[in-house]
Amino acid sequence: MDVCGLLVTKLSSFKVSLLQKFKLKNWKFLSNASMTLNARIVVFWNPSTVKVDLLDFLAQGIHVLIYSFIHQFSFFCHFCLWLSHYYSKDTPMG
Repeated sequence: MDVCGLLVTKLSSFKVSLLQKFKLKNWKFLSNASMTLNARIVVFWNPSTVKVDLLDFLAQGIHVLIYSFIHQFSFFCHFCLWLSHYYSKDTPMG
């Protein structure tokens, strides 16, 4: 599967664009840079082998639907950062 998710990158939008332009030339990408000062999550994919549809993105996560042209199946994928606080085992996570 030609999909790569980078978490906690702290890359500027400009640096994400440079990474795509020079290292992953034919790949597309999504990031949550518009929600935070820096792109905390970046998802790259090869558009010749997979289709990635953005479902939702927040400061803490990017939610996508991935379809493989080669294997002819799709699945949901969530690239999420951990919450900044802890829950006890008795606390519902909501």
